[in-house]
Amino acid sequence: MRKNTLTALAIALTLLGSGLAQAANMAFMADQAMSRFTDQDAEFFNEAAHEALKAKDGTEIKWNNPGTGAFGTLTPYPDPEKDANCRVVHMVNIAENVKSAGYYRFCKRADGSWPPVMPPRK
Repeated sequence: MRKNTLTALAIALTLLGSGLAQAANMAFMADQAMSRFTDQDAEFFNEAAHEALKAKDGTEIKWNNPGTGAFGTLTPYPDPEKDANCRVVHMVNIAENVKSAGYYRFCKRADGSWPPVMPPRK
């Protein structure tokens, strides 16, 4: 079953532990593989994302859903701004023959959540 764009964005926001204020920053995902995730795909992705945010830099975390054929990888890296509370994660996802990839920055809050953040402008 296809997930509508708003539901897919809500899954991403839940994963990252952020509030609705982050929704505008996640709008770019509307045409991404993630917008085609089923609930089960999202569960596999969420588990991998939590693991990736805790993993050693450069460790590729793989996920897949044999039931739908969706799969992907998440690889964490140090923050280019050298903020010890932030990481960059390279995400590659494929769902329903749609592939999307990119680098996304996350910064850990005091409550333990990892919302996505835009890098500071220079």
